[in-house]
Amino acid sequence: MKAKPFYKINPDEWLLTSNPDVEYARKKAVDNPTMDEHQIEEYVRQWILSELINTYGYPKEWIGERIIVEETVQMATMEKQADISIKNERHKTFLYIETKNAGITQIEFDKAEKQLMGYLSSTHTATVGMITSGKVTKCLVKKIDPNDFDYIPDIPNYDQKGLRQKSKLVRELTPEMIKIGRKTGLTPITDKYEDVLFKCHSAIRDIDGSHADEALDELSKIIYAKIYDERTTIDAEEGVPFRFQIYGAGNTEEIASNIRDLYKEATEKDLARYSQRIPGYERSRGVFKQQIRLSSNALVKVVEILQNFSFLDSKGDIKGRAFQKVLGPAIRAGMGQYFTPDEVVKLAVGIIKPQVTDLILDPFCGSGHFLTSALDGVKKDYEIGKVDEYSFHQFKFFHLHGIEKSERMVRIAMSDMLLQDDGHSNIRCTDALLSFDNYPDIKALAGEENSDPQVFDTILTNPPFGSLMGGEIGNIIGRFELGKGKKSLPLEIMGLERCFQFLKPGGKMAIVLQDGVLTDTSHAHVREWVHGQGELVAVVSLPDHTFTPYGASPKTSLVFFKKYSDGKKITSGKPVFFAKVEDIGYDATGRQKGKSEIHEVINIFHKQRGW
Repeated sequence: MKAKPFYKINPDEWLLTSNPDVEYARKKAVDNPTMDEHQIEEYVRQWILSELINTYGYPKEWIGERIIVEETVQMATMEKQADISIKNERHKTFLYIETKNAGITQIEFDKAEKQLMGYLSSTHTATVGMITSGKVTKCLVKKIDPNDFDYIPDIPNYDQKGLRQKSKLVRELTPEMIKIGRKTGLTPITDKYEDVLFKCHSAIRDIDGSHADEALDELSKIIYAKIYDERTTIDAEEGVPFRFQIYGAGNTEEIASNIRDLYKEATEKDLARYSQRIPGYERSRGVFKQQIRLSSNALVKVVEILQNFSFLDSKGDIKGRAFQKVLGPAIRAGMGQYFTPDEVVKLAVGIIKPQVTDLILDPFCGSGHFLTSALDGVKKDYEIGKVDEYSFHQFKFFHLHGIEKSERMVRIAMSDMLLQDDGHSNIRCTDALLSFDNYPDIKALAGEENSDPQVFDTILTNPPFGSLMGGEIGNIIGRFELGKGKKSLPLEIMGLERCFQFLKPGGKMAIVLQDGVLTDTSHAHVREWVHGQGELVAVVSLPDHTFTPYGASPKTSLVFFKKYSDGKKITSGKPVFFAKVEDIGYDATGRQKGKSEIHEVINIFHKQRGW
């Protein structure tokens, strides 16, 4: 510990005597000169206040402004008073210090240590604390779980690595930048910097030892805060500093507190904004409420990597590729059930050919790859002038919808959509197999008075494989026609029925199904039911190893349907299009190999059959 051993400061030299508690203790010390730090705790507080300035280097002018005594801390329904609070530039605490008199018992000291932990757990920006009696001192840091702590050698100095001396990043635009439509003055992410998110992901894993999926989840929160900062800064006048940066703060903990506070503000503003427009927004989309769980060191490193780049001034396709470079390793590390291989997505979107007027849903959206690919397809039409700006804006903000049970995956999908220039608010964190009363905002897409879930023009999806077990069966299977009389039912079968229920008459569907659904006698009732719902348009058989790199090995096909109009079994009269993909462009390990045949299949479909 850097602090000098306890020394007694004359009460006439005490700081912050304007505070009633300090003044009361000062008067007591003056009236009782034989009393020392064993009887009067303020001697210990004044010693550590002096050390904060003289040894740790905190500015003296912070006293009373950013170094506060008797700071109120809200702990659930109680209010407590922290002995010392050190605040960041937005006056949010990043460091608490508790002081006790030197005569304190061990039991009392332990109780005070628990109280300090309570302060840290209750304050989203504070991560570091110190408790001292002048004789015994402990320093601790809040771990990823806010109810767990590690002991550390010391609290941080004020100005680590000369950060305070660095010029802040501010919004500055040259005439050339304005001419080409740049908004932030920061550096766009180009092909040269396409690995910037991969570097961030690697830093999180290296520093905190996080699993790939955990690291991606945390990176999604940081991207969310970064985009919010850019948007709010460009709404202010030129010359305003960005909040997402390491400069201007004194140490790692202060920087981290700034970013945690920025993230919390972003989530609160998001909820306030979208709750006005979308029924039940907080329940179904408020997935960014969970605090950033990174250590301060990992968080600050990511900020350092990202701070000079602009997401808003970068092209969507490059940002998308940058995100996919992170998503790939995370998927292979255990998130395969939420991922559909890129080639399969391209095949589905290429055959469906989404139009700018289509209302699109993926009821099992995972990372949202079908939705971002559909957006990319319509964006290409916009860029060549086939789609006007207003229609494209409406499409990307209001026409792309997803449902996903995993809160983590919803954050990831939302982040990918944000990087594609929005549409993120239409990803719902819920189960797609619930009763339709749970989706009032979906039914409202066809009008506030609408009660029919058949609202989507297009469905693109890869439902989960597997069977329901135990108590879930009676609660869910009974909702589905295909489950009547069944003791168990594969999830993908329920998913198939649910997709038809969400699809408009005349709507198009692309769905990944296990080949057993198409061929096994045990699924004959499924094929018969589907025959009554819509026209089978195409079946594209996928290679055996299509899903093997992502932790699954079923033999699958991509199947396309067109729902009957008005319940009438009237087909186009065209033959079903069958194709078998021999080479999908990668082997069973996921390594690139050969040339993918999917573009050839797409071209042949539209040439020979079409919709």
